[in-house]
Amino acid sequence: MKKLRSLAIAVIAVFLISGFTMGAASKPVVLRAMTWDSAEGSEWARAVFEKFEKINPNIKIELQPMPDGYDDRLLTSLAAGTPPDLFLVWDYPSLASRGGLEPLDKYDINFSGINPALVAWNSYNGRIYGIPKDWTTQVIWYNKKVFDRYKVAYPQTGWTWDDFRNTAKTLTHEGDKVWGAALSFGDPYDWQNWFVMGGGDYLSPDGTTMKGYFDSPGAIKTMKFLTDMVLVDKVSPSRSILSASGGTYAMFSSGKLGMIHSGMWFLGYLSSRGLPADDYGAVVVPSPAGSKPVTMMNTSGWAMAAACKNKQAAVEVLKFLAEEGGQTQGEAGWAFPVSENAIKATGLLDDPNTRVFYESLRYALKSPGFLRTPEYMEKCSQYVSEAFDLVLLEKATPEVAMRQAVSKSEKAFGR
Repeated sequence: MKKLRSLAIAVIAVFLISGFTMGAASKPVVLRAMTWDSAEGSEWARAVFEKFEKINPNIKIELQPMPDGYDDRLLTSLAAGTPPDLFLVWDYPSLASRGGLEPLDKYDINFSGINPALVAWNSYNGRIYGIPKDWTTQVIWYNKKVFDRYKVAYPQTGWTWDDFRNTAKTLTHEGDKVWGAALSFGDPYDWQNWFVMGGGDYLSPDGTTMKGYFDSPGAIKTMKFLTDMVLVDKVSPSRSILSASGGTYAMFSSGKLGMIHSGMWFLGYLSSRGLPADDYGAVVVPSPAGSKPVTMMNTSGWAMAAACKNKQAAVEVLKFLAEEGGQTQGEAGWAFPVSENAIKATGLLDDPNTRVFYESLRYALKSPGFLRTPEYMEKCSQYVSEAFDLVLLEKATPEVAMRQAVSKSEKAFGR
């Protein structure tokens, strides 16, 4: 009887332990993933995570789209010690220097299939902090309907700044309320390549000063060239007209703009509005005569918070994202995948419009301002933006506005 009772107790104990283990295993780990995408854009992130969840049912990902105030919300959560487990990052120097990001190169994540240039962009001080999500270079989109209406030849790779300016002039017809190009200069980042092409820059290669770069003759000449197209040539609608007309994209799609400077995400917009692919084209940005073009690249990645409480599960997600290589985003037409295999699988190189973005990659500025210093936003970018505003509002000449920007930046840098 003692033996039978001991056996029964052992069986019950095994059953209880097994039942407890099964119950615990049946409850999946829930990770929070924050994205700056709108509801429309976040659909593709959701699609990627659903692929992961199908093969990893023990991990669930709660996607949190935060298109408004994303950076502030992320910084607040990091400071409070309650960040999402995974989140999109573009400004790695700023967040990594504050200790908010978990280095990913110490984990068994395979980065070999990802373009090395993209891995470098998602790194800081020799450590990898993000899995590149996708990428795009910036190009000139042109509206074939507008070009055809005014019998203007489509732009071709190798065109010059003068070609760009003259084309914009020819396309501008005030009576029809049609403008040749949109030059609103909202984010200084998008225009740094133009200053580099013109012989200037926003700040020094080591990220310590704007002096001698943003106030250089080449930079001043570039600022004048760009803003003269708005103030003198009047080939661009004003900011107020753009705002009243629904913005740059809406004006382009309605046939009121001949050209815009943008990335591949614009293709997603055009497709969502049902515009036929034959109505528009894309071309590498123009360059000064005798010079090679320089373009900006936009990329970001999924990072893990240093304070993440479920790092093992988060790493599994990041491993999957590295292997998936951005193929889902590429198939959606929002941006290029990060791996060559995924690029080939999507067929993006077969389309003349999307192939332009790939061809522009060799012209991409390798070290934009924000990668040069964690203090880029507060000690450089805001003053570049102010300079644009002063010139466009005709409150200062390019020379005065840019020297003021450098002076303010020098004070911010403590000099």
